[in-house]
Parts: sequence; structure tokens; C-alpha cells
Amino acid sequence: MKKLLIAVLLFVCVQTSFAQTDPYIENVKHYLTINGTQEQYEGAVDAMFVMLKKQFKDYKVSDAIWKELESAKKPQVEEVKAVLVSAYKAYFTMNDIKNMTVFYESTAAKLMLADPSKLTATHRQQIGNFYDSETGQKMIVSKDGLAKIEGEISMQWSGEFYKSVIHKLAEKGYSLN
Repeated sequence: MKKLLIAVLLFVCVQTSFAQTDPYIENVKHYLTINGTQEQYEGAVDAMFVMLKKQFKDYKVSDAIWKELESAKKPQVEEVKAVLVSAYKAYFTMNDIKNMTVFYESTAAKLMLADPSKLTATHRQQIGNFYDSETGQKMIVSKDGLAKIEGEISMQWSGEFYKSVIHKLAEKGYSLN
């Protein structure tokens, strides 16, 4: 499995250099923004900093240093989104990504994510219609495989990000050892 992850990461490194000219990459990254994935990663970064601040509370790390370290949030989230593109490429075509984007930009999908209790019968029907479509069926069929790859990418990414923050703190004279 590590070989797969390494292959995915190498693929992304090559693909990232073409990100500005590859519509697939840009479309997947947009999709990951609107479907809640970006928000999940931003929340994970925020939670990591809450944990780190607790771990380092006795070291009296200044707010300026925390602010500097937290400024890596946006580029780190963009990085993981770029890595996730390769996972999506294994399952979905450009047309699928466009269909998924249209769906997740709909009121029904927005309510589904934000507050499912507010879904009307019409919204439920729209959601059902999407999941009955070819793209929706692909999403259902690929759910487990995609979740597994996303989980591996997430674990690798979060571990590396955590280590980099710990390293930067150590460079500034704050070490837990």
C-alpha cells in the first residue's frame, strides 16, 4: 500500500506542475472545495493547532509564532487537495467531476451537507435523481475504494504537516524533548 501512496504522490508532484493548465485538476480542486472536503481539512488543521498549543502551553510560545505557524494552513490544505486529485482521477472522468460539481452547487446538496432536516421532498427527489444517475452510481460504487485512498493520503499528509510544525517549533527553541 505504501508503494501505491508513493506512486500517487509522485504522480501528483508531476501533475502539480501542470495544475494551472490542467482543467481536470482545477475542477477536482473546486469540487473538493464545495463538497465539504476543504472545510474538513481546515478543521483538522485547526484541531491540530489546538492540540499543539496544549502540548506547548508550558513553553509560553508567543501568539506571533503561533500565527506564523498557522499561516501554513491554506497552502497545506491546497497541497492535500492537489494530492487528492490523483485519487479522483482513478475513479472519475472530467464529465463526472462536472456532474458532481453541478450537484454539490445545488440547493439540495448544500442543505444535505449543512442541515439535512431542512430537506424538502423535492430536495430529496433531486438527491435521489443524482445518485440514480451514472455519475451518482459511480460515486456509490467507488465510495469504499476512494475512502481508503483518501484515508491513506490524509494520514500521510497530517503526519508530515504535524512533524513540520514540530520541527519549526524546535528550530525556534521549543522542543518537547
